[in-house]
Amino acid sequence: MFQRVCKDDTIFEGGMRLVIADQHVIILAWPLGGEIKAFQGVCPHTSYPLEEAEFDGEVLTCPLHAWTWNLNTGAPIQPQESALAQYPVKVEDGVVYIDTEGVTPLLAPR
Repeated sequence: MFQRVCKDDTIFEGGMRLVIADQHVIILAWPLGGEIKAFQGVCPHTSYPLEEAEFDGEVLTCPLHAWTWNLNTGAPIQPQESALAQYPVKVEDGVVYIDTEGVTPLLAPR
């Protein structure tokens, strides 16, 4: 079930922001040249919040241990331990919606 999380004018191409949907902490990102995407908002390594992560328009870097992911896909770059869980997103009439049903944040092997 899709839930409203924000207006689409609160995120810009090449930017990201943290949103909450159904008690899930989610990074909402708009990669350069891509579409708005939603991924788990905690690092799979330590469950550290990614709210203060660096995002260069394509790559998200965890501020704690510098793990990186491609936010076009959620795939890990360095190290290759764990992808980020991705949430379905839709944008209608200037509003961003996310569906959390059946999505669980991923954890890296320890």
